[in-house]
Amino acid sequence: MKSAESPRLRLNIPRGINEFETCVLVQIKNSVGKSGKNDPADVEIIRSLLVRHRQWVETDLTNTTLTENVLVAAIMKFQETACALARPDGRVDPNGFTLKRLNMASIPRPAHRVFRNVCWNPGPALTDKDFIAAAKKLGCEKEAIQTVAIVETKRQANDSSGRPTILFERHKFRLFTGGAYNSTHPDISGPQGNYGRESIQYAKLYRAAVLNEEAALKSASWGAFQIMGFNHKSAGYGTVSAFVDAMIGSQSSHLDAFVSHIAASSSLKNAIIKKDWTTFARLYNGPDFKINMYDTQMENEYKRLIAKKAANRS
Repeated sequence: MKSAESPRLRLNIPRGINEFETCVLVQIKNSVGKSGKNDPADVEIIRSLLVRHRQWVETDLTNTTLTENVLVAAIMKFQETACALARPDGRVDPNGFTLKRLNMASIPRPAHRVFRNVCWNPGPALTDKDFIAAAKKLGCEKEAIQTVAIVETKRQANDSSGRPTILFERHKFRLFTGGAYNSTHPDISGPQGNYGRESIQYAKLYRAAVLNEEAALKSASWGAFQIMGFNHKSAGYGTVSAFVDAMIGSQSSHLDAFVSHIAASSSLKNAIIKKDWTTFARLYNGPDFKINMYDTQMENEYKRLIAKKAANRS
């Protein structure tokens, strides 16, 4: 087949998708799509499955004249949207990931409102009064809490769109999905690292959520203090969805979640009271905290804040 010629594929009249509604796993004998063998029977199966998932394809192929270009474009759109693949190839292989997704009865879109395209209003920034109140609850200095906020996000609790600042952690997504997507989605499921720019974090989160929404939300750190989603219970929320709702709500919710998270661990609480930044960073940022020198950053930032406080008094 030559894609430039866009030949018509010889198919039966579309039969609808009733034969697939029982969701018996459908197999194909050979590859379909770009550079595939494209046996008519296999192509008809893939067409019917694409019809089932038309909301992801954005084209209803039921009564569409099916050329190679139309078929490949539909497969690529499905791979981009419903498969969350970083590099769609326009081909469905027997026993491949795309066919497994096509065989699903339905593929829900991520449901949490954080994924909706809305105008975000981050609300007022945290004030000195807010930090003083939080410090009183923990029995620590307000500068100690401010230190964490500055090191974690430079006090940028929200991104340029007004959403809570996040960092997607692919090694956590790997953990919460049992490594199911390591081979097909290595950029969002794999070893620690490969974070990328701030501007791509929500795109990575969305793609992960297409595959497993709860695991995705748990795998990002959120807001001014970059609390991981999987810490939602210690942050005061029964579900990760409720936690993310709070992170969307206001920066004061970021601070409340931080206070709750620290108070839930006597070791973390003692560390921030004593300004034991090495212990704090190890518990708060994880065993690899030395890679980014979180303890050194916090110690230096705390000293800077105290020096500034002393200068203001003189």
